[in-house]
Amino acid sequence: MKKVFLTIAMVALAMAANAQFILGGQLGFNTTGGTYTQEDATPVWDMPNYKGMDLTVAPTISYVLNDKMQVGLGLNYTYGSGTNYSYLAYAANQEVWSKIARTSFSVAPYFRYYFAQAGKFNFFCEATLALGISPRTNIHDYSNVPVIGFDDEYNGATKTCFFELSVVPGVNYKFSDKWSADCYIDLAGVAFNHNIVKTYVGGTGTTKDDLVSTDVTNNFGLIANASAQDLNAHLGNFRIGINYHF
Repeated sequence: MKKVFLTIAMVALAMAANAQFILGGQLGFNTTGGTYTQEDATPVWDMPNYKGMDLTVAPTISYVLNDKMQVGLGLNYTYGSGTNYSYLAYAANQEVWSKIARTSFSVAPYFRYYFAQAGKFNFFCEATLALGISPRTNIHDYSNVPVIGFDDEYNGATKTCFFELSVVPGVNYKFSDKWSADCYIDLAGVAFNHNIVKTYVGGTGTTKDDLVSTDVTNNFGLIANASAQDLNAHLGNFRIGINYHF
């Protein structure tokens, strides 16, 4: 029995020594901002409109089975924050009226098959099962303006969960033995998406929130980023990732 375990251990070590892993991922950043001007007022007044930022970090790790196939796991974390303004509060002392913070997270195991090669370009299809959640937004409303002063912290109205099974094409370009880039083309492919949105009512942290409705949507289509785009690191209908081979 000891010889059997020793043989298995030696085979496992040999496979690990010869295995090729790929670290990759995507990074996305977006900001929103501007000003609002009331042109027909006397005098004309302006203030900032909604200001926000979104950051997406989506690392992946892959194990190369052979020249044609690899399996992997992708993670996706998105954080967003923003501020809203009210003219009355802003005119009084240029204060922010409301702050929001939202997050989403997904995990996605996948299988990739390379079907063609042209020089340094390798074309593939990738099947992915993605599971994700977007908790309710954290909202903090406050004002120091006399008479209307308040300070409330509460959760947003909706919570979203989803799973998505998709098959999309892509192309890998190898810069060197250690570095390559992936480009996914979400204009093509097949996807099934199961989306659950729960809506709550309730206000501040001192009030119990109650579930009002549950909206379940199934979507099958020929575009892979169907209805869960806000939970994925998509740049329009194209996604680009950088990989390190070791």
